[in-house]
Amino acid sequence: MPREIVTHHTAAVNETMLHYIVAGNPSAPPLVLLHGFPESWLMWFHILPVLAAKYRVVAPDLRGYGDSAKPAGEAGYDKGTMAADIHALVQSLGITRFVLVGHDRGGRVARRYALDYPGDLAGIALLDILPVEYVYDRLSAAEVAAKYWHWIFQLVPELPEELIAGHEEAYLSRFFARTPGLLDQLRDDGTWSEYLRCFTQPGAVAAGLNDYRATYVVDVPRYRAERVAGVTITTPLLLLWGARGNLAGRAVLDIWGEVATEIRGGYEIADCGHYLPEEQPDAVLHHLLPFIASCNGEAESI
Repeated sequence: MPREIVTHHTAAVNETMLHYIVAGNPSAPPLVLLHGFPESWLMWFHILPVLAAKYRVVAPDLRGYGDSAKPAGEAGYDKGTMAADIHALVQSLGITRFVLVGHDRGGRVARRYALDYPGDLAGIALLDILPVEYVYDRLSAAEVAAKYWHWIFQLVPELPEELIAGHEEAYLSRFFARTPGLLDQLRDDGTWSEYLRCFTQPGAVAAGLNDYRATYVVDVPRYRAERVAGVTITTPLLLLWGARGNLAGRAVLDIWGEVATEIRGGYEIADCGHYLPEEQPDAVLHHLLPFIASCNGEAESI
């Protein structure tokens, strides 16, 4: 079980404190996993044993999440700063080149990392996200309200914190309940209690909201400007998304092709919503392992 094969650590990096886990062979090729909202490193629960059997796995809690520090205010939650957190962490571990996998908010940090530190990366996999500026700029207001309602709600100053206070479990469960049966699965395997523990820590709700606020205020204008300037991700890229999630039916490869130059594959995961590694771990591994191997120059096998 992942809880038995990991070791827990903390690191003071980039003027904050990150909690992270390490698993696998320290001499194996490194692999860094970045979780999404409203989760922690534990979201990799089901695929971690297989990954750790082949790689040196590092999975941090992003700033504001899990057991990492939760600085007050919006400052520091832009993706440039959060990517710098991860850059400083891997440097402190002596990791110089690795494959990066990001889901949801972790995918946002991973995208920024690929632009700011491309020399660090052998490959990058993004799970169930579109470019954030694409959602704000290209989707209709009605579609954003229906599929990305929390992106808008969480931008409102102060009010979301007041409404969520005392109702953290109800708010948290709303996200996982989008996939039938997932909430029960998380309760059964003990993951839910950990997510709830982390989300009810002092400052955790505000940190999660500030992550979204900083994305809109800082990151979206930056990406808009970079599009105009022709800035693209040049790192080999893998895209995975759920057939029952918000990306279903979209031209995902074409959309990412506007901002990335080397997309090596894109796959819609059947019978899956947003939380790919927890809903369909075998399918995720089926696509992820050959990609990682190819980026590392290994024989492609699963």
